[in-house]
Amino acid sequence: MTTRGWAVAVSVALLLIVGIPFFTATTFHGDDHVFLAFARHAPHPFVPFVSDAHGGEYYRPLPMLVWWLLGRPGLGTVAFAALALGLHAGASALTGLLLRALGRPVAVAYGAAVLMLLAPQNLDAAYWFSASTDLLATVFVLGSLIAIVRGRLSLAAALALAAYLSKESAYALPLLALLVLRGLPWRRRLTAIAPQLVLLAAVLVVRVRVLHGWGGAGDARAGVGTKLFQIASGLAHVFTGEGVMPDGLAFGAGTAIVALAAFAAIRRRKDANGAGLLPLAFCAVAAAPLLAAGWAIGSRYFYLPAIGLAWAAAEALASAGIAAHVALACVVAIVGGAQAVQRRADVVSYDRRVAAARRVVGSGLASGYRVFNIMSGVKDLDLAVKEDPRLAEQAGDVLVLTDVPASFVIVPPALAAPAAPLIAQPPLPPSGAYHFGDVQVVGLARREDGPSLREVWQRFPDIRFVRLRPVPSGQIIARDVTDETRQRLAAEGLDDTGLDDKGNAGQD
Repeated sequence: MTTRGWAVAVSVALLLIVGIPFFTATTFHGDDHVFLAFARHAPHPFVPFVSDAHGGEYYRPLPMLVWWLLGRPGLGTVAFAALALGLHAGASALTGLLLRALGRPVAVAYGAAVLMLLAPQNLDAAYWFSASTDLLATVFVLGSLIAIVRGRLSLAAALALAAYLSKESAYALPLLALLVLRGLPWRRRLTAIAPQLVLLAAVLVVRVRVLHGWGGAGDARAGVGTKLFQIASGLAHVFTGEGVMPDGLAFGAGTAIVALAAFAAIRRRKDANGAGLLPLAFCAVAAAPLLAAGWAIGSRYFYLPAIGLAWAAAEALASAGIAAHVALACVVAIVGGAQAVQRRADVVSYDRRVAAARRVVGSGLASGYRVFNIMSGVKDLDLAVKEDPRLAEQAGDVLVLTDVPASFVIVPPALAAPAAPLIAQPPLPPSGAYHFGDVQVVGLARREDGPSLREVWQRFPDIRFVRLRPVPSGQIIARDVTDETRQRLAAEGLDDTGLDDKGNAGQD
């Protein structure tokens, strides 16, 4: 078999190994439920291009269009898993193509692509469907860079526009383009990126008009020192992931890998045939937008900067034998595999808890109840429950609270007044609500700001309290603890709880 044949065979094998967890270790969770609420309620996929569909926080209309198309009720996770795998594999392949376009050796380009594909933190980001914003932005950034290096400026500009409409991290694209065009005179480099700058300015203008401001989450921001540490920690975990090994060990091992790659780049910076410090500069520029974020925590934030680290590591291994390449790839793959196994267990538990909550709500609705407090450990449980097609007809009358603070809910109009103290202040999102069609998705209060259990009961006298817990078989059972909670609160007295000695709500 030829060298190219071996490369193709290995690539296919790696893709199969990496691809399986995308379909077995993923599910809708976290922010996914907000995107799915948009897909269910927005009248058409072009709403976020011209109006604020993201609560005054961000302007990312292109991923929301994709979510609207793939998130139709009843389609499940398969389409999103396939999209995530395709985007991740595409980003890895485009990393290799970019390096080849820059004249780097085949071994370096292929090595960087493999590291990008196998890096545990990259896989963790790709498994999270909401991170499609980051994956789409990265794919379009890479495509634009390849096009601009090859002199196809119109295509580069079109892909740049798609990147800008995917996530704010893509705003670093013009600077990245200046880096990869370093062999050209400054005048030609500026001419090449001029269309990208014009489009970026246009997107910023539209963003300000749509969001009625610059946007942002509105949460408390980390200090500069804290944020720099968060960025350093995120970069250190690219090749070691999180949760598989003790965090201190993961941070130390990852830092050592980055340091060795940086040392190799510095040592070869004057090599006429080397990449010099370009990979590290790429990483630094790609990570620069994180300084504008409130907090730089989460694997998705380091997906684009990981390209520079994968490139730097591949350059450092360029003179090593094939055994070193295989050994590193195997270690990274083993860590990623262990991470996927762990994630699979988490996904099974999560899906079982959501299913149990849906059964609780379905049974409660049949008995005439409309408000539930389900202690499940599931964020945005209200949205997750209402995704069940069997509850679609009555979803507009139900409110599901959970034990995870700052969860998002759709409050039925009839419950808006009693639910008011439960809503976060300052509001989540900053504009007060996500407006999806005729519904509003609002954030519940943060833990320290939430109302007491007494107040919740006073406002919702017929609320049902349910606790989900696992049994040895791994299944999740629901236990109604409403009577226990009623008795406990009643024992504390009418003055504090609004309940009389029989556990009945007092009248105003």
